[in-house]
Amino acid sequence: MIEIVFGESACGSLKIAQTYGKGKYRGSAVSVFMRHEDGSVPSSDEMKEAQIQAQEQEHIAWENAIPLGGKSSDVYCFDMALSVGDISDNGIGEQRKNVLKKMLSVWFVEDLDYQVEEKIQKIKTTLSSVIERYVAGEEVRIWYSYNPDEFCGMYWLMKQLRPLNCQTTIYLVKLPAWEYGKENTMTSKIAWGEVSPGEWGKYITLQEKAKPVFLSACAMKWNQLQNENAPLRAMLNGKLQSVSEDIYDSFILREIAEQPEQFKMAIVIGNVLGKYQLGISDVWISNRIDKMLEDGVLEIIQDAPKGETNYRRILRKRMK
Repeated sequence: MIEIVFGESACGSLKIAQTYGKGKYRGSAVSVFMRHEDGSVPSSDEMKEAQIQAQEQEHIAWENAIPLGGKSSDVYCFDMALSVGDISDNGIGEQRKNVLKKMLSVWFVEDLDYQVEEKIQKIKTTLSSVIERYVAGEEVRIWYSYNPDEFCGMYWLMKQLRPLNCQTTIYLVKLPAWEYGKENTMTSKIAWGEVSPGEWGKYITLQEKAKPVFLSACAMKWNQLQNENAPLRAMLNGKLQSVSEDIYDSFILREIAEQPEQFKMAIVIGNVLGKYQLGISDVWISNRIDKMLEDGVLEIIQDAPKGETNYRRILRKRMK
């Protein structure tokens, strides 16, 4: 079975999930990060107790896990951020390379051109391997969600596979919007990257076999999105739509309004990601704040230390 995901975090988690829960639990290293609400540092006893609890939870997760099986070489990742930027390329071309380069530049990556080129070549190699195994008759399982990048990735991949006219079975597993937990609780995950290794197995019952007409519909939708070639793609009323680049600005401005006159850029980015679960990246929020700086809505009071991400900036409002 070929496993397809659309994010590096999901890829790593799924690979672990293949054997997670298999055999006797042997324990593992567990890290705990804690801080009190008032900002004070927890005592050593508190840290020790928290670590014990975390280890117990890890043990329970192992015992309850359903190993997926398979090998790590069965897992393929297309981490292309296709909800963002120019998608006019057929396949994986220069336009996608330019988008990824702009996004990675936020992190001051050394040898940026080399890193982007290496990432593009890795994606091309991944696609070639998937197509080769798909044509040879190996079944494919695609893990997707309403996260815009994952939904775009699924449409894009279907377009690559549709012209091959294979009878190979494709299964789809969609991440549920809501899940019920213990003690009358609910959880909502926005992408497969948030799923822990011990959880993947429970979603297998949700897989559905994709019919040929579905591949055609996905390919047609991706063609439409390519023709529109908007700056951004977002989920609106359960549908993937081309949208303007400022569609999320109201959420960013709402969080800025909650801040004092001078504030840390990282706090706004974190609040937008945590509160609204829009399925967008921190890089996109950073780019939109840069646009607000350019438009004079905000100004920089203290720049980020040299070599650090712009998220470390301290900004001031200039809104009337």
